[in-house]
Amino acid sequence: MGAWGPGLFSDDLACDVRDEYRELIEDGVTDEEARRRVVESYAESLDDPGEAPVFWLALAVTESKLGRLDPAVRDRALAIIERGEALAGWEAAGAKALARREAALLKARAQLTGPQPARRRLRPPWRHVTDLSAGAVLAYRVPSGDVALLRVVRVDDHRQGRCPIVSMLRHSGDALPGAAELDAMPDAPLYPFEGTTVQVWVFRKKDPDYRDVGFTVLDGTIGPRPGDERLAAQVHTHWRSLAEELDAR
Repeated sequence: MGAWGPGLFSDDLACDVRDEYRELIEDGVTDEEARRRVVESYAESLDDPGEAPVFWLALAVTESKLGRLDPAVRDRALAIIERGEALAGWEAAGAKALARREAALLKARAQLTGPQPARRRLRPPWRHVTDLSAGAVLAYRVPSGDVALLRVVRVDDHRQGRCPIVSMLRHSGDALPGAAELDAMPDAPLYPFEGTTVQVWVFRKKDPDYRDVGFTVLDGTIGPRPGDERLAAQVHTHWRSLAEELDAR
């Protein structure tokens, strides 16, 4: 973790604290429980004199902007500003950077001490759930007429959606294989390095799903292969980009 600028949220830790708290509120967790979980999650940072000020300022300003500022969190953050703890190390960055950091802290202080905004309700993000399941085989016909085959290694459930991890099968030609042939087909690299597994997302409602860009599901399925449960996605993409990658092969 580290800071890349003098702004309050130009810092990896500050962004992580903000995002984790907001996600809990989006999921309907109470203010008190969200605060408790975030504090517990970053217990190690609270013992670090360089990270603790970043944590408390990020939490306080995030709570404030959502109309949920806790007085104890506010007081901690204001004390950090008054004692100059949030300026530690910025002197060495030069006068300009120090001045910008001071301005960011003054803005944070105004946010915490001024009239608080109305309580905001945060809706959870839209979440796409795929209808694919592990073992399904997808066929895609490239411009040459040949058929590319992908097997669904696994379907992972994330906060952002339920999406498949796929791997390419070693297949050539324009014929669609039968169910008996599929199970014997080994995996093959999809991208220019061996062992690539790809997680395919539908990020937004307007993004295309696999059917929309030309993928079809074959009748046959492939049983689990050794190590499937441990395979991590090495590439994250969406269906249109995956189709374009196959077209360019």
